[in-house]
Amino acid sequence: MSKKIGLVLGSGAARGWAHIGALRALEEIGAKPDVIAGCSVGALVGGAHLIGALDEFSRWARSLGSLSALQHFSLKVHRGGFIDTAPAFEAFRDYDKNIEDLPVKFGAVATDLATGEEVKMLRGSVIDAARASSAIPVVFHSVYMNNRWLVDGALANPVPVSLARELGADIVIAIDLNAVPKVLDRFDAPPSSVPAVIPPGVPAPDTVTGAVSKLIEDTKAAIEKQIEFAKARAGAKPHLFETAYAAADIFQMQLARAKAVIDAPDIMIKPDMRDAMPTSFDRADEFIEEGYRSLMVKRIEIEALIAA
Repeated sequence: MSKKIGLVLGSGAARGWAHIGALRALEEIGAKPDVIAGCSVGALVGGAHLIGALDEFSRWARSLGSLSALQHFSLKVHRGGFIDTAPAFEAFRDYDKNIEDLPVKFGAVATDLATGEEVKMLRGSVIDAARASSAIPVVFHSVYMNNRWLVDGALANPVPVSLARELGADIVIAIDLNAVPKVLDRFDAPPSSVPAVIPPGVPAPDTVTGAVSKLIEDTKAAIEKQIEFAKARAGAKPHLFETAYAAADIFQMQLARAKAVIDAPDIMIKPDMRDAMPTSFDRADEFIEEGYRSLMVKRIEIEALIAA
């Protein structure tokens, strides 16, 4: 009996466009998932793929500017958030299917606002499940489903490997978009030591005098650079939204790491999203390409696991 492949698509807001590239890479190497488990934007991309709306979703993603995404939503301060995402999700309602009718097993995770428990959505509307799974607290409205108020699944299980296993996956490939947080590096302390000043491959000067002069010049330049660096860092102060992004990144990063100790995937893919703000909706092409590249790097490992 062939092994069932499970694909886990983690949370990450606009970084989630990388999941589109990862899905295309899997299709290219012929590794069709038998199970897809998604959280937040991962549930959105995975659901769009399974209901046949991924191409339309990709075109929509590419049409967004950094702020134009808000035009697809509605600003209403209630239900625990500023933005009602219903108008954006309703635009794809014609594609909607029930989860139990999909050709591939699918599940999405959300968080019960009352109890903090992880809620696994395994039946009913794909679009409603994706909307609940991606209801970022304070920003997006909470979603009322099955007598519960639900919010972003990232609060409970940002990379739901356990759900993929529960749905029958023998091999689990997980994509963690928050493994390398973006905004934290701006507040790192300056390095305490001066870096190497002679790049590899550059021939040393012929004479002792030349070598000493070169060392002095390069050391001076390096020290000046570190002084400028230190001044910039000393003057850096967290902004309101930057702090919120950093806090969300830290929380999801630490929770995903803790979950991975208990429910480790067979292959963990970590797209390099360090230069990606969660609100960078206008960088779809770039993120899609990174998702494709990061999965292709693991191609040999994936093929070996499937063949074993």
